[in-house]
This record gives sequence, structure tokens and C-alpha cells, in this order.
Amino acid sequence: MSVMRLNEKLYAAFEQQLNDHVARTIMKRGWQYYLEGHVNSTNAGSHDNLYGVVQGSDLYAVILDAGHFGYSSCTCPYDGFCKHMAAVYFKYCSQQEGGHEQAERTYFRLLGLSPASALLKTQDERLIPVVPSDPGEDATAEEWLEWMEAAHGDVWRKCRHSLHALQPVLSSLKGLSKDWEKPLQRLHWSTAIVFVLEQAERAITTVDSFSRYYHEMSFIRMAEPWVEHLYTLISELAPEAMGPGEEAWADALISHVKARASSAERQLFEWEYMYLALCEKLSENRSWYERELSSMLDSVRSGEESGVNAAFLHIAIGMMYFFDKQDQLSINHFAQTNFERSQKVMYPCAAQRMQEEEWELVKLWMSFLFERVYKVKNGRTVGPFVTLCRRADLDRPDLAVWTEYMTQLLPHSYSELSDHWLDQKRYDEWADLQLLIGSRPEDVGAHALREIAKLAPRALMPLYHQSVEAWIQTRNRQGYRMAVKHLKKLERLYKADKDAARWNLYITGLVRKHQRLRAFQEELWKGKLVT
Repeated sequence: MSVMRLNEKLYAAFEQQLNDHVARTIMKRGWQYYLEGHVNSTNAGSHDNLYGVVQGSDLYAVILDAGHFGYSSCTCPYDGFCKHMAAVYFKYCSQQEGGHEQAERTYFRLLGLSPASALLKTQDERLIPVVPSDPGEDATAEEWLEWMEAAHGDVWRKCRHSLHALQPVLSSLKGLSKDWEKPLQRLHWSTAIVFVLEQAERAITTVDSFSRYYHEMSFIRMAEPWVEHLYTLISELAPEAMGPGEEAWADALISHVKARASSAERQLFEWEYMYLALCEKLSENRSWYERELSSMLDSVRSGEESGVNAAFLHIAIGMMYFFDKQDQLSINHFAQTNFERSQKVMYPCAAQRMQEEEWELVKLWMSFLFERVYKVKNGRTVGPFVTLCRRADLDRPDLAVWTEYMTQLLPHSYSELSDHWLDQKRYDEWADLQLLIGSRPEDVGAHALREIAKLAPRALMPLYHQSVEAWIQTRNRQGYRMAVKHLKKLERLYKADKDAARWNLYITGLVRKHQRLRAFQEELWKGKLVT
């Protein structure tokens, strides 16, 4: 865990203590202990933990768990949050950038006070706004990001339960470039959105693991309009018409997003898809495309992927080759990734080639995808793949491979395949599928049964025959009643098919076959199927 992230989570945990408990006195005593030098050592460990040793009336060991503060402990006799814990935290703050002043700022901020040094400022100095003026239209993306951090870098602290505090920040940042030329304005707005999303990423790190899921869902939902606007802005970029300044800005922006996308840490937003969207658009500039692809390949060859997210590198290279219609090279790199993670990127690749009617490439993609889907066979992987098969079968029904894929993925593909054949009015294949799976008429939608009974009654007969025998084998009165109910429907199917003679042969043989089942014979008589 990074030092900054641990510090942020610890601060949030201590802030929660002050909100939930009467702990101000303990905090003040901890501050005094820190000032008097009672903390012998502090050490940041793994899993959001901070360790420390405090010399009080005895030597005490302290463990602070930023993720689950309730698990924090101290070997002193006091039960719960104690001054030794606070002292260790302040000592840790003093070891970060800013030293003792950083610890002092943290202490006063926790108590909602202002340091004495701040109160010594003159009246005029207090009236001067702290926020520096914005860099202006001629500044670079790096300069703007630095300014945004200086002006609004602490807004995330107000986002413990909601991202509402970020909306006015984003609006004000966009307002600074409202009079700029549209091409540069798009880049500035994209940068502002990226900055705000990073603020949300910092905010989510302070949430405890028990409620993180709900906060994630809430944050993602609130940020959806911002992310959608970012994708819209990216789609409106014109790489080939960019001047040197715009190219430099775009390079800085994509480098910034790439750093986020390549991180192995758990993140709130899908940064890799933002990066790929930028790559797809900027690849319209051939020189940029070749430069970026070369950089990625160099990283792979030199083994630098050990320092970043290796899967991300191969996904990105695969997509870059896809943009250039080098699909085999693209697939080669996707083959080096975890399918569970990269499938979300690959399905749109196959869909795009279908739309372009590049059927040789479609077969290449679908064959590759099928090999991986077949190994996993779960709803998350089978569903999207079968959807692609259905689409391909509509466009190229002459290729039997699509049906082969769907049938080989049974029973996981049953629902999609059943709907597909029903939509295509392939009633015989649909009925065979129901028999294979063991579906009964009552398991199938009434609308589908009515449609087939009207258009292809013969296709439904085997399904009802199988169901009648299954209900009879239950050997109970309720089963016999269901069998008779289906026999009545079967009689109507034979009449609709104008084959009353076969019906008479069938019902006569059925009665003779089960003549020893007195209860079944009674139900046949009640149903007026025999006299």
C-alpha cells in the first residue's frame, strides 16, 4: 500500500473515532505523548496496518488497522481507543513529507481547530484567497493538473458518503475554459473529468471494507454522467488536425490515464477502458499509433511488465493491433491474458468484424473465443458468446458453425438457443432441444406453445408424448391428472394436423399399455378420453 493511501485511511479512521466517541481528551493526550517523545518507533506494514512502540509507564506495542479500526490494539491496560494509538499515528504523520508541521496540521484538523501560526496572519493576509490563479490557455496539461491538485486536491475528504462535493468542482473547472477554442476545450474538460475521477478514487480508499461495496455502487452511479461525457469528448477529438500544443496535451493526458490503467491496485473506475478509448481515437494519427505501439512492445520485450499490470499491457497491445486490422497478432496477445478479465474487450472486437462483414476474421475470433468459453462454461462467459453466435447465424445462416458452437455449450446455452430457434421459426429443432434438455410443456412459455400449435402442431407432439409418459411414471393421482391434461392438448394437436387416425391408434395403445393402473384409467374416464 502507498504511504499516501495508508495516511488517508488512518486519518479517516481517526476522524470516525472523534465522530463516534468522546475521544477528544484521548487525542490531546496522545498528541502530548508524541510531543514528549514517548513513541520509540513506527512502521507501516501490509494490509493497511501501522505498527508502533510507545514508552509509557511500561513499553507498549500498538497495531493500527486502517481498514478495520475496531481490530486496532494496544498492550496497555486501557480497553479500546487509547492515547498510545493516537501518539503512534502522530509520529507516523511527522515522518511524512512536511515533518512535524504535517503532524501538527493533522492534529488541529482532527479537532476542528486552526494552528496558532495560522492565527498570527494579518487581517489583509487572511482576506487574500489561498487558491492561486489558474494557469491559463497557454499552459500545459501537466501545469493544469498541478494547479487542480493545489486548488482542489483536498475535496475528496468531503466525499466520505457521497460525491456531491465534486460536482461544483468539475463545473468550475469546465467554466475556466468555456471561451477556449473547441479542440483545446475538449482536452481541458477531459483533463478536468480525469482529475475529479481521481478524487473519487482517493475518497473510496477511506471506506471500511464492510461498507465498501455499497459505497462503490453509489460512487460509480453518481460518476456515470462524468464518465459518459469523457467518452463523448474523446470521440469528438480530431487527432489529424491537432497542432503541436494539442498533441502535447493529448500525450500528457493519455500518459496520466495510462498510469492509472496499468496500476495493479483495486480501483473504482475502469481506467483501462478510458485508456483504450483514447488509443482508438488517437490511432487515427498513424505516427502516434506507431509510437505508442512501439513503446508497449518495448515494455514487453524488456520485461518491464513486471513493474506494471502485465495483463493490461497485453490487452492494450491486442487492441492496438485490432485497430490496425492485424487480428491474428491481436489474438496472439489476448491469448496471454486471463480470459475472465479480457473477454469484455474481445466480444466487441468480434461484433465489430461482424458489422464490417469480415467473415473470415469473424470465424477467427469466434474460434478463439469458443476455445476459452468452452473451458470455463459459466453464465458470465457463455451468455455474451451465444449472443454473438445468434447474431452471426442471422447474418450468415449458411455457416453451420454458429449452431455447432451453441449446441456444444448446452445446457448453459439452452435459454439463448431456445429463443433463437423460436425467433427463427425453426420449430422442429426447437422441439428437439426441449426433448434433449427434458423440458415439459409447462416449463415452456404459453405464448410459444400457442404459436407452435398454430403453425407447426406436429413439432409439439413428441414433447407432449414425453411429458405424458413422465407424468404417468410418477404413479400418483396428481401425476395422472397432469397426464390427462396433456393428452387433451395432444388430441387437439393431432386434430389440427388433420391426423385423427393416428390419435386413435395412440390413445388406444396407451390405454392398453397402462390398463393395470386403475387410478389412471379413472382419470382418463373423467377426462372423457375413454368411454
